[in-house]
Amino acid sequence: MPSSTPRLAVPALLIAAALASPALDATNAAAPVPLAGAPELAVDPARLAASLGATAEDRQWLAVQSFYEARQLRPAWVHGHRVGRDADALLRALSGAEADGLDPERYGATHLRALKASIRDGQRDRGRLAELDLRLTYAFLLYATDLMEGRFNPRGASGYWALRPAEADVATLLAASLEEGRFSQALAGLLPGHPQYLALRSLRARYQGIAAAGGWDALPPALRVKPGQRHPGVPALRRRLERSGDLAQDDVDVATGDAEVLDAVTVAALERFQARHGLDADGAVGKGTLAALNVPVEDRLRGIEVNMERWRWLPRDLGARHILVNIPAFELFAFEDGREELRMKVVTGRAGESPTPVFSEEMETVVFSPYWNVPPGILQDEVIPAMARNPGYLRRQNMEVIRGAEGIAVRQRPGRGNALGLVKFLFPNRFNVYLHDTPSRSLFGRTVRTFSHGCIRIEKPLDLAEHLLRGDPAWTREKIESRLGDGRERWIAVPRPLPVHVVYWTAWVDAAGVLQFRKDVYGRDRPVL
Repeated sequence: MPSSTPRLAVPALLIAAALASPALDATNAAAPVPLAGAPELAVDPARLAASLGATAEDRQWLAVQSFYEARQLRPAWVHGHRVGRDADALLRALSGAEADGLDPERYGATHLRALKASIRDGQRDRGRLAELDLRLTYAFLLYATDLMEGRFNPRGASGYWALRPAEADVATLLAASLEEGRFSQALAGLLPGHPQYLALRSLRARYQGIAAAGGWDALPPALRVKPGQRHPGVPALRRRLERSGDLAQDDVDVATGDAEVLDAVTVAALERFQARHGLDADGAVGKGTLAALNVPVEDRLRGIEVNMERWRWLPRDLGARHILVNIPAFELFAFEDGREELRMKVVTGRAGESPTPVFSEEMETVVFSPYWNVPPGILQDEVIPAMARNPGYLRRQNMEVIRGAEGIAVRQRPGRGNALGLVKFLFPNRFNVYLHDTPSRSLFGRTVRTFSHGCIRIEKPLDLAEHLLRGDPAWTREKIESRLGDGRERWIAVPRPLPVHVVYWTAWVDAAGVLQFRKDVYGRDRPVL
Protein backbone atom coordinates (compact mmCIF):
# COMPACT_ATOMS: atom_id res chain seq x y z
CA MET A 1 0.00 0.00 0.00
CA PRO A 2 1.39 3.45 -0.84
CA SER A 3 2.62 5.60 2.02
CA SER A 4 0.21 8.42 1.14
CA THR A 5 -3.33 8.34 -0.16
CA PRO A 6 -3.71 9.66 -3.74
CA ARG A 7 -5.38 13.03 -4.11
CA LEU A 8 -8.47 11.30 -5.48
CA ALA A 9 -9.22 9.46 -2.21
CA VAL A 10 -11.66 12.02 -0.82
CA PRO A 11 -13.54 12.50 -4.11
CA ALA A 12 -13.88 8.70 -4.36
CA LEU A 13 -15.63 8.57 -1.00
CA LEU A 14 -17.82 11.52 -1.88
CA ILE A 15 -18.82 9.91 -5.17
CA ALA A 16 -19.91 6.85 -3.24
CA ALA A 17 -21.83 9.03 -0.84
CA ALA A 18 -23.53 10.77 -3.73
CA LEU A 19 -24.49 7.40 -5.16
CA ALA A 20 -26.04 6.54 -1.79
CA SER A 21 -28.23 9.63 -1.89
CA PRO A 22 -31.80 8.78 -2.99
CA ALA A 23 -32.03 12.27 -4.52
CA LEU A 24 -29.42 11.42 -7.19
CA ASP A 25 -30.63 10.01 -10.50
CA ALA A 26 -30.00 10.52 -14.19
CA THR A 27 -31.72 13.89 -14.23
CA ASN A 28 -31.21 15.21 -10.71
CA ALA A 29 -27.66 15.54 -9.40
CA ALA A 30 -27.85 16.17 -5.65
CA ALA A 31 -25.08 18.01 -3.85
CA PRO A 32 -22.51 15.55 -2.49
CA VAL A 33 -23.25 14.23 0.97
CA PRO A 34 -20.51 15.41 3.38
CA LEU A 35 -17.77 12.91 4.04
CA ALA A 36 -18.96 12.40 7.62
CA GLY A 37 -22.29 11.17 6.30
CA ALA A 38 -20.80 8.60 3.90
CA PRO A 39 -21.89 5.01 4.49
CA GLU A 40 -19.33 2.29 5.13
CA LEU A 41 -17.85 1.28 1.77
CA ALA A 42 -16.36 -1.92 0.41
CA VAL A 43 -13.64 0.01 -1.45
CA ASP A 44 -10.48 1.43 0.11
CA PRO A 45 -9.34 4.26 -2.23
CA ALA A 46 -5.68 3.95 -1.20
CA ARG A 47 -5.73 0.23 -1.90
CA LEU A 48 -7.56 0.87 -5.18
CA ALA A 49 -4.80 3.29 -6.20
CA ALA A 50 -2.14 0.71 -5.34
CA SER A 51 -3.91 -1.97 -7.35
CA LEU A 52 -3.85 0.31 -10.38
CA GLY A 53 -0.22 1.25 -9.83
CA ALA A 54 -1.27 4.88 -9.36
CA THR A 55 0.56 7.49 -7.29
CA ALA A 56 -0.42 10.92 -6.06
CA GLU A 57 1.47 12.40 -9.03
CA ASP A 58 -0.01 10.03 -11.60
CA ARG A 59 -1.30 12.08 -14.54
CA GLN A 60 -4.45 9.99 -14.91
CA TRP A 61 -5.29 10.22 -11.23
CA LEU A 62 -4.96 13.98 -11.32
CA ALA A 63 -7.18 14.06 -14.40
CA VAL A 64 -9.74 11.82 -12.68
CA GLN A 65 -9.86 14.20 -9.72
CA SER A 66 -10.35 17.24 -11.96
CA PHE A 67 -12.98 15.36 -13.95
CA TYR A 68 -15.11 14.59 -10.89
CA GLU A 69 -14.61 17.99 -9.31
CA ALA A 70 -15.94 19.57 -12.54
CA ARG A 71 -18.98 17.26 -12.25
CA GLN A 72 -19.54 18.28 -8.63
CA LEU A 73 -18.63 14.67 -7.79
CA ARG A 74 -21.56 13.20 -9.71
CA PRO A 75 -20.92 9.70 -11.09
CA ALA A 76 -20.21 9.51 -14.81
CA TRP A 77 -21.21 5.98 -15.77
CA VAL A 78 -23.90 5.16 -13.20
CA HIS A 79 -27.38 6.64 -13.45
CA GLY A 80 -29.49 6.22 -10.38
CA HIS A 81 -28.36 2.77 -9.29
CA ARG A 82 -27.77 1.31 -12.75
CA VAL A 83 -24.75 1.19 -15.02
CA GLY A 84 -25.37 3.09 -18.26
CA ARG A 85 -24.83 1.99 -21.87
CA ASP A 86 -21.71 4.11 -22.25
CA ALA A 87 -19.98 1.84 -19.75
CA ASP A 88 -20.77 -1.17 -21.97
CA ALA A 89 -19.32 0.65 -24.99
CA LEU A 90 -16.14 1.39 -23.07
CA LEU A 91 -15.82 -2.19 -21.84
CA ARG A 92 -16.13 -3.46 -25.40
CA ALA A 93 -13.43 -1.02 -26.55
CA LEU A 94 -11.07 -1.99 -23.73
CA SER A 95 -11.59 -5.70 -24.36
CA GLY A 96 -10.68 -5.10 -28.03
CA ALA A 97 -7.59 -2.99 -27.29
CA GLU A 98 -5.37 -5.78 -28.63
CA ALA A 99 -6.43 -4.76 -32.15
CA ASP A 100 -4.26 -1.67 -31.64
CA GLY A 101 -1.37 -3.62 -30.15
CA LEU A 102 -2.40 -2.61 -26.62
CA ASP A 103 -2.91 -4.91 -23.63
CA PRO A 104 -6.55 -4.91 -22.40
CA GLU A 105 -5.32 -5.76 -18.91
CA ARG A 106 -3.38 -2.51 -18.74
CA TYR A 107 -6.83 -0.95 -18.38
CA GLY A 108 -8.19 -3.66 -16.08
CA ALA A 109 -10.67 -4.95 -18.67
CA THR A 110 -11.20 -8.36 -17.03
CA HIS A 111 -11.61 -6.88 -13.55
CA LEU A 112 -14.02 -4.24 -14.82
CA ARG A 113 -16.24 -6.84 -16.48
CA ALA A 114 -16.21 -8.98 -13.36
CA LEU A 115 -16.93 -6.00 -11.11
CA LYS A 116 -19.86 -4.94 -13.26
CA ALA A 117 -21.24 -8.49 -13.32
CA SER A 118 -20.99 -8.71 -9.54
CA ILE A 119 -23.37 -5.79 -9.01
CA ARG A 120 -26.78 -7.39 -8.52
CA ASP A 121 -28.60 -4.77 -6.50
CA GLY A 122 -27.70 -1.16 -7.03
CA GLN A 123 -29.16 -0.15 -3.68
CA ARG A 124 -27.06 -2.65 -1.75
CA ASP A 125 -23.94 -2.51 -3.97
CA ARG A 126 -23.32 1.21 -3.68
CA GLY A 127 -19.66 0.72 -2.84
CA ARG A 128 -19.11 -1.44 -5.93
CA LEU A 129 -20.94 1.06 -8.08
CA ALA A 130 -18.64 3.78 -6.77
CA GLU A 131 -15.58 1.66 -7.45
CA LEU A 132 -16.81 0.77 -10.93
CA ASP A 133 -17.49 4.41 -11.79
CA LEU A 134 -14.04 5.43 -10.62
CA ARG A 135 -12.26 2.57 -12.38
CA LEU A 136 -14.13 3.15 -15.65
CA THR A 137 -13.09 6.79 -15.67
CA TYR A 138 -9.47 5.95 -14.89
CA ALA A 139 -9.46 3.23 -17.58
CA PHE A 140 -10.88 5.56 -20.22
CA LEU A 141 -8.37 8.32 -19.50
CA LEU A 142 -5.45 5.87 -19.68
CA TYR A 143 -6.78 4.15 -22.83
CA ALA A 144 -7.53 7.46 -24.59
CA THR A 145 -4.10 8.85 -23.72
CA ASP A 146 -2.40 5.71 -25.07
CA LEU A 147 -4.26 5.97 -28.38
CA MET A 148 -3.85 9.71 -28.82
CA GLU A 149 -0.25 10.11 -27.58
CA GLY A 150 1.27 6.63 -27.52
CA ARG A 151 2.13 4.34 -24.64
CA PHE A 152 5.29 6.23 -23.67
CA ASN A 153 7.39 9.25 -24.53
CA PRO A 154 9.79 8.20 -27.34
CA ARG A 155 12.34 10.82 -26.32
CA GLY A 156 13.21 8.65 -23.36
CA ALA A 157 14.46 5.92 -25.70
CA SER A 158 16.68 8.07 -27.92
CA GLY A 159 18.14 11.55 -27.96
CA TYR A 160 17.71 11.44 -31.73
CA TRP A 161 13.91 11.24 -31.45
CA ALA A 162 12.28 14.67 -31.31
CA LEU A 163 8.71 13.73 -32.26
CA ARG A 164 6.18 13.92 -29.45
CA PRO A 165 2.47 14.75 -29.80
CA ALA A 166 0.91 17.45 -27.69
CA GLU A 167 -0.86 16.24 -24.56
CA ALA A 168 -4.48 15.44 -25.24
CA ASP A 169 -7.14 16.78 -22.87
CA VAL A 170 -8.90 13.44 -22.57
CA ALA A 171 -10.81 14.43 -19.41
CA THR A 172 -12.55 17.28 -21.25
CA LEU A 173 -13.20 14.94 -24.19
CA LEU A 174 -14.83 12.41 -21.86
CA ALA A 175 -16.95 15.00 -20.07
CA ALA A 176 -18.23 16.56 -23.30
CA SER A 177 -18.97 13.25 -25.01
CA LEU A 178 -20.92 11.88 -22.03
CA GLU A 179 -22.84 15.13 -21.60
CA GLU A 180 -23.72 15.38 -25.31
CA GLY A 181 -24.62 11.71 -25.74
CA ARG A 182 -21.87 10.98 -28.29
CA PHE A 183 -19.55 8.75 -26.31
CA SER A 184 -19.44 6.01 -28.96
CA GLN A 185 -18.35 8.54 -31.57
CA ALA A 186 -15.68 9.87 -29.19
CA LEU A 187 -14.37 6.31 -28.72
CA ALA A 188 -14.08 5.83 -32.48
CA GLY A 189 -12.29 9.17 -32.79
CA LEU A 190 -9.49 8.08 -30.46
CA LEU A 191 -7.83 6.06 -33.21
CA PRO A 192 -5.31 7.86 -35.42
CA GLY A 193 -7.17 8.50 -38.65
CA HIS A 194 -4.15 8.08 -40.89
CA PRO A 195 -4.83 5.51 -43.64
CA GLN A 196 -1.41 4.02 -42.86
CA TYR A 197 -2.35 3.33 -39.26
CA LEU A 198 -5.68 1.77 -40.21
CA ALA A 199 -3.98 -0.39 -42.85
CA LEU A 200 -1.41 -1.61 -40.31
CA ARG A 201 -4.24 -2.31 -37.88
CA SER A 202 -6.01 -4.46 -40.46
CA LEU A 203 -2.86 -6.40 -41.39
CA ARG A 204 -2.01 -6.87 -37.74
CA ALA A 205 -5.26 -8.81 -37.43
CA ARG A 206 -4.20 -10.99 -40.36
CA TYR A 207 -0.80 -11.74 -38.83
CA GLN A 208 -2.48 -12.41 -35.49
CA GLY A 209 -4.60 -15.01 -37.30
CA ILE A 210 -1.49 -16.61 -38.80
CA ALA A 211 0.11 -16.75 -35.35
CA ALA A 212 -3.03 -18.26 -33.82
CA ALA A 213 -3.01 -20.95 -36.53
CA GLY A 214 0.54 -21.99 -35.65
CA GLY A 215 2.60 -19.48 -37.64
CA TRP A 216 5.08 -20.83 -40.17
CA ASP A 217 7.85 -23.39 -39.87
CA ALA A 218 11.50 -22.38 -39.97
CA LEU A 219 13.34 -23.41 -43.12
CA PRO A 220 16.52 -25.53 -42.93
CA PRO A 221 19.54 -23.35 -41.99
CA ALA A 222 21.57 -24.79 -44.88
CA LEU A 223 18.95 -23.99 -47.55
CA ARG A 224 20.61 -22.25 -50.50
CA VAL A 225 18.98 -22.45 -53.92
CA LYS A 226 18.87 -20.42 -57.15
CA PRO A 227 16.19 -20.24 -59.85
CA GLY A 228 15.93 -23.51 -61.79
CA GLN A 229 17.93 -25.49 -59.24
CA ARG A 230 16.63 -28.50 -57.36
CA HIS A 231 16.67 -28.68 -53.56
CA PRO A 232 14.67 -30.82 -51.11
CA GLY A 233 13.83 -27.67 -49.14
CA VAL A 234 11.86 -26.07 -52.01
CA PRO A 235 8.46 -27.57 -50.98
CA ALA A 236 8.93 -26.11 -47.49
CA LEU A 237 9.86 -22.78 -49.11
CA ARG A 238 6.60 -22.81 -51.04
CA ARG A 239 4.60 -23.49 -47.89
CA ARG A 240 6.38 -20.63 -46.16
CA LEU A 241 5.65 -18.19 -49.00
CA GLU A 242 2.04 -19.33 -49.10
CA ARG A 243 1.59 -18.72 -45.36
CA SER A 244 2.76 -15.10 -45.66
CA GLY A 245 0.61 -14.48 -48.74
CA ASP A 246 3.49 -14.09 -51.19
CA LEU A 247 2.47 -17.25 -53.07
CA ALA A 248 -1.22 -17.62 -53.86
CA GLN A 249 -2.91 -21.01 -53.53
CA ASP A 250 -3.65 -21.09 -57.26
CA ASP A 251 0.05 -20.56 -57.93
CA VAL A 252 0.98 -23.36 -55.52
CA ASP A 253 -0.99 -25.77 -57.68
CA VAL A 254 0.81 -24.53 -60.80
CA ALA A 255 4.21 -24.64 -59.15
CA THR A 256 4.25 -28.27 -58.10
CA GLY A 257 5.08 -29.89 -61.44
CA ASP A 258 8.45 -30.89 -60.00
CA ALA A 259 8.19 -30.22 -56.30
CA GLU A 260 11.92 -29.82 -55.61
CA VAL A 261 12.72 -27.42 -58.46
CA LEU A 262 12.72 -23.68 -57.80
CA ASP A 263 10.41 -22.93 -60.71
CA ALA A 264 9.39 -19.58 -62.21
CA VAL A 265 6.16 -19.27 -60.20
CA THR A 266 7.97 -19.80 -56.90
CA VAL A 267 10.79 -17.48 -58.00
CA ALA A 268 8.24 -14.71 -58.67
CA ALA A 269 6.73 -15.23 -55.21
CA LEU A 270 10.18 -15.17 -53.63
CA GLU A 271 11.00 -11.93 -55.46
CA ARG A 272 7.80 -10.39 -54.05
CA PHE A 273 8.87 -11.45 -50.57
CA GLN A 274 12.38 -10.04 -51.09
CA ALA A 275 11.10 -6.72 -52.46
CA ARG A 276 8.78 -6.12 -49.52
CA HIS A 277 11.56 -6.92 -47.05
CA GLY A 278 14.09 -4.56 -48.65
CA LEU A 279 16.27 -7.36 -50.03
CA ASP A 280 17.84 -7.76 -53.45
CA ALA A 281 15.01 -9.31 -55.47
CA ASP A 282 17.08 -11.95 -57.27
CA GLY A 283 14.69 -14.88 -56.71
CA ALA A 284 17.40 -16.92 -54.96
CA VAL A 285 17.58 -18.09 -51.36
CA GLY A 286 20.82 -16.81 -49.85
CA LYS A 287 21.84 -16.03 -46.30
CA GLY A 288 19.96 -12.73 -46.01
CA THR A 289 16.76 -14.00 -47.62
CA LEU A 290 16.78 -17.14 -45.47
CA ALA A 291 17.20 -15.05 -42.32
CA ALA A 292 14.19 -12.90 -43.30
CA LEU A 293 12.10 -15.99 -44.13
CA ASN A 294 12.89 -17.48 -40.72
CA VAL A 295 11.77 -14.51 -38.66
CA PRO A 296 8.85 -15.93 -36.63
CA VAL A 297 5.39 -14.55 -37.30
CA GLU A 298 5.21 -13.43 -33.66
CA ASP A 299 8.21 -11.16 -34.24
CA ARG A 300 6.61 -9.73 -37.36
CA LEU A 301 3.43 -9.14 -35.37
CA ARG A 302 5.39 -7.27 -32.68
CA GLY A 303 7.07 -5.25 -35.43
CA ILE A 304 3.68 -4.15 -36.75
CA GLU A 305 2.64 -3.12 -33.23
CA VAL A 306 5.85 -1.13 -32.70
CA ASN A 307 5.14 0.89 -35.82
CA MET A 308 1.49 1.40 -34.88
CA GLU A 309 2.84 2.95 -31.68
CA ARG A 310 5.07 5.25 -33.75
CA TRP A 311 2.04 6.44 -35.68
CA ARG A 312 0.47 7.44 -32.37
CA TRP A 313 3.46 9.74 -31.78
CA LEU A 314 2.94 11.58 -35.07
CA PRO A 315 0.77 14.70 -35.46
CA ARG A 316 -2.83 13.84 -36.27
CA ASP A 317 -2.59 16.17 -39.28
CA LEU A 318 0.54 15.68 -41.40
CA GLY A 319 -0.48 18.49 -43.75
CA ALA A 320 -2.33 18.44 -47.07
CA ARG A 321 1.09 18.88 -48.72
CA HIS A 322 3.98 17.26 -46.92
CA ILE A 323 7.24 15.43 -47.38
CA LEU A 324 7.93 12.19 -45.56
CA VAL A 325 11.33 10.53 -45.22
CA ASN A 326 11.38 6.95 -43.91
CA ILE A 327 14.86 6.21 -42.55
CA PRO A 328 14.86 2.35 -42.58
CA ALA A 329 13.33 2.29 -46.08
CA PHE A 330 15.82 4.89 -47.38
CA GLU A 331 13.01 6.61 -49.28
CA LEU A 332 11.44 10.06 -49.57
CA PHE A 333 7.81 10.67 -50.52
CA ALA A 334 6.06 13.92 -51.43
CA PHE A 335 2.29 13.92 -50.85
CA GLU A 336 -0.45 16.27 -51.94
CA ASP A 337 -4.05 15.77 -50.77
CA GLY A 338 -3.30 12.16 -49.93
CA ARG A 339 -1.71 11.41 -53.31
CA GLU A 340 1.89 10.29 -53.65
CA GLU A 341 3.34 12.77 -56.15
CA LEU A 342 7.04 12.03 -55.82
CA ARG A 343 9.16 9.16 -54.59
CA MET A 344 12.92 8.74 -54.50
CA LYS A 345 15.77 6.95 -52.77
CA VAL A 346 17.74 8.60 -50.00
CA VAL A 347 21.00 8.05 -48.11
CA THR A 348 20.79 8.48 -44.33
CA GLY A 349 23.21 8.71 -41.41
CA ARG A 350 25.59 6.01 -40.29
CA ALA A 351 24.27 3.76 -37.54
CA GLY A 352 25.93 4.39 -34.22
CA GLU A 353 28.15 7.24 -35.45
CA SER A 354 25.79 9.81 -36.94
CA PRO A 355 22.21 8.49 -37.13
CA THR A 356 19.61 10.66 -38.84
CA PRO A 357 17.21 11.98 -36.17
CA VAL A 358 13.43 11.68 -36.19
CA PHE A 359 11.55 15.00 -36.16
CA SER A 360 9.07 17.26 -37.98
CA GLU A 361 9.78 20.78 -39.21
CA GLU A 362 8.72 23.09 -42.03
CA MET A 363 10.49 23.28 -45.39
CA GLU A 364 11.28 26.94 -46.08
CA THR A 365 14.18 27.34 -48.49
CA VAL A 366 15.78 25.83 -51.58
CA VAL A 367 19.44 26.71 -52.11
CA PHE A 368 20.92 26.36 -55.59
CA SER A 369 24.70 25.95 -56.01
CA PRO A 370 25.27 25.89 -52.24
CA TYR A 371 28.50 26.37 -50.36
CA TRP A 372 29.26 23.53 -47.97
CA ASN A 373 30.35 24.84 -44.59
CA VAL A 374 32.36 21.96 -43.18
CA PRO A 375 30.96 21.03 -39.73
CA PRO A 376 33.47 21.23 -36.86
CA GLY A 377 33.41 17.47 -36.28
CA ILE A 378 34.17 16.64 -39.92
CA LEU A 379 36.78 19.40 -40.02
CA GLN A 380 38.56 17.96 -36.99
CA ASP A 381 38.23 14.26 -37.82
CA GLU A 382 38.62 14.27 -41.60
CA VAL A 383 39.69 17.55 -43.23
CA ILE A 384 42.55 18.57 -40.94
CA PRO A 385 44.16 15.08 -41.02
CA ALA A 386 43.83 15.10 -44.84
CA MET A 387 45.49 18.54 -44.97
CA ALA A 388 48.34 17.24 -42.82
CA ARG A 389 48.90 14.33 -45.19
CA ASN A 390 48.59 16.42 -48.35
CA PRO A 391 49.20 20.20 -48.44
CA GLY A 392 47.24 20.47 -51.71
CA TYR A 393 44.09 18.86 -50.27
CA LEU A 394 42.04 22.08 -49.95
CA ARG A 395 42.80 23.18 -53.51
CA ARG A 396 41.87 19.83 -55.02
CA GLN A 397 38.63 19.74 -53.01
CA ASN A 398 37.75 23.30 -54.13
CA MET A 399 37.77 24.42 -50.49
CA GLU A 400 38.71 27.70 -48.90
CA VAL A 401 39.57 28.89 -45.40
CA ILE A 402 37.31 31.57 -43.91
CA ARG A 403 38.51 33.70 -41.01
CA GLY A 404 35.83 35.35 -38.92
CA ALA A 405 34.93 36.53 -35.45
CA GLU A 406 34.36 32.97 -34.29
CA GLY A 407 37.69 31.72 -35.60
CA ILE A 408 38.75 29.80 -38.68
CA ALA A 409 36.30 27.74 -40.73
CA VAL A 410 36.52 25.83 -43.98
CA ARG A 411 33.95 25.75 -46.73
CA GLN A 412 33.67 24.11 -50.13
CA ARG A 413 32.82 26.33 -53.08
CA PRO A 414 29.74 25.63 -55.24
CA GLY A 415 30.12 23.17 -58.09
CA ARG A 416 29.34 19.66 -59.24
CA GLY A 417 31.99 18.23 -56.94
CA ASN A 418 30.52 19.95 -53.89
CA ALA A 419 29.56 17.51 -51.09
CA LEU A 420 26.03 18.94 -51.19
CA GLY A 421 25.78 18.63 -54.95
CA LEU A 422 23.90 21.37 -56.78
CA VAL A 423 20.88 21.82 -54.45
CA LYS A 424 20.11 21.72 -50.77
CA PHE A 425 16.76 22.04 -48.98
CA LEU A 426 16.46 23.73 -45.59
CA PHE A 427 13.87 23.07 -42.91
CA PRO A 428 15.43 24.62 -39.76
CA ASN A 429 15.81 22.17 -36.87
CA ARG A 430 17.95 21.75 -33.77
CA PHE A 431 19.90 18.89 -35.36
CA ASN A 432 21.05 21.04 -38.33
CA VAL A 433 19.89 18.28 -40.67
CA TYR A 434 18.79 19.07 -44.23
CA LEU A 435 18.14 17.38 -47.58
CA HIS A 436 20.70 17.74 -50.33
CA ASP A 437 22.02 16.50 -53.65
CA THR A 438 25.23 14.48 -53.75
CA PRO A 439 28.00 13.76 -56.28
CA SER A 440 28.21 10.18 -54.91
CA ARG A 441 25.44 8.79 -57.09
CA SER A 442 26.57 5.17 -56.90
CA LEU A 443 25.38 4.87 -53.30
CA PHE A 444 21.77 4.94 -54.47
CA GLY A 445 22.37 1.52 -56.02
CA ARG A 446 22.95 -0.02 -52.58
CA THR A 447 20.13 -1.76 -50.70
CA VAL A 448 21.16 -0.42 -47.27
CA ARG A 449 22.13 3.24 -47.54
CA THR A 450 23.52 4.44 -44.19
CA PHE A 451 26.52 6.48 -45.35
CA SER A 452 25.96 10.13 -44.41
CA HIS A 453 26.96 12.21 -41.40
CA GLY A 454 23.29 12.59 -40.47
CA CYS A 455 21.92 14.74 -43.30
CA ILE A 456 19.74 13.17 -45.99
CA ARG A 457 21.09 12.82 -49.50
CA ILE A 458 18.37 12.56 -52.14
CA GLU A 459 18.29 10.79 -55.48
CA LYS A 460 16.25 13.31 -57.53
CA PRO A 461 17.02 16.83 -56.25
CA LEU A 462 15.77 18.64 -59.35
CA ASP A 463 12.43 16.84 -59.17
CA LEU A 464 12.04 17.89 -55.55
CA ALA A 465 13.07 21.49 -56.30
CA GLU A 466 10.52 21.68 -59.10
CA HIS A 467 7.84 20.25 -56.79
CA LEU A 468 8.57 22.76 -54.02
CA LEU A 469 8.80 25.80 -56.33
CA ARG A 470 5.72 24.89 -58.34
CA GLY A 471 3.68 28.00 -59.07
CA ASP A 472 6.68 30.35 -59.13
CA PRO A 473 7.19 31.32 -62.82
CA ALA A 474 10.75 32.43 -62.04
CA TRP A 475 11.71 28.83 -61.31
CA THR A 476 10.40 26.44 -63.91
CA ARG A 477 12.31 23.21 -64.53
CA GLU A 478 14.09 24.75 -67.51
CA LYS A 479 15.13 27.84 -65.54
CA ILE A 480 16.34 25.73 -62.63
CA GLU A 481 18.55 23.65 -64.93
CA SER A 482 19.90 26.73 -66.70
CA ARG A 483 21.03 28.34 -63.42
CA LEU A 484 22.66 25.32 -61.86
CA GLY A 485 26.39 24.91 -62.11
CA ASP A 486 27.16 28.60 -62.66
CA GLY A 487 28.91 28.79 -59.29
CA ARG A 488 26.55 31.37 -57.83
CA GLU A 489 24.74 30.46 -54.63
CA ARG A 490 21.02 31.41 -54.63
CA TRP A 491 18.56 31.12 -51.72
CA ILE A 492 14.94 30.75 -52.88
CA ALA A 493 11.99 30.90 -50.48
CA VAL A 494 9.50 28.06 -50.94
CA PRO A 495 6.24 29.75 -52.04
CA ARG A 496 4.12 27.44 -49.89
CA PRO A 497 6.20 26.12 -46.98
CA LEU A 498 5.24 22.58 -46.06
CA PRO A 499 5.98 20.14 -43.26
CA VAL A 500 8.77 17.60 -43.53
CA HIS A 501 8.37 14.49 -41.37
CA VAL A 502 11.47 12.37 -40.87
CA VAL A 503 10.14 9.08 -39.51
CA TYR A 504 11.39 5.63 -38.56
CA TRP A 505 9.13 2.84 -39.84
CA THR A 506 10.36 -0.73 -39.95
CA ALA A 507 6.88 -1.87 -41.00
CA TRP A 508 4.36 0.02 -43.14
CA VAL A 509 1.83 -0.48 -45.94
CA ASP A 510 2.74 0.87 -49.37
CA ALA A 511 0.47 2.59 -51.89
CA ALA A 512 -0.49 -0.80 -53.37
CA GLY A 513 -1.61 -2.10 -49.97
CA VAL A 514 1.44 -4.37 -49.57
CA LEU A 515 2.89 -4.81 -46.08
CA GLN A 516 6.56 -3.83 -46.10
CA PHE A 517 9.24 -4.72 -43.55
CA ARG A 518 12.74 -3.27 -43.26
CA LYS A 519 15.79 -3.98 -41.16
CA ASP A 520 15.95 -2.03 -37.90
CA VAL A 521 19.14 -0.23 -38.98
CA TYR A 522 19.47 1.88 -35.81
CA GLY A 523 18.23 -0.72 -33.33
CA ARG A 524 15.24 1.40 -32.31
CA ASP A 525 12.56 -1.30 -32.23
CA ARG A 526 13.84 -3.02 -29.09
CA PRO A 527 13.48 0.02 -26.77
CA VAL A 528 9.85 0.34 -27.88
CA LEU A 529 9.21 -3.35 -27.25
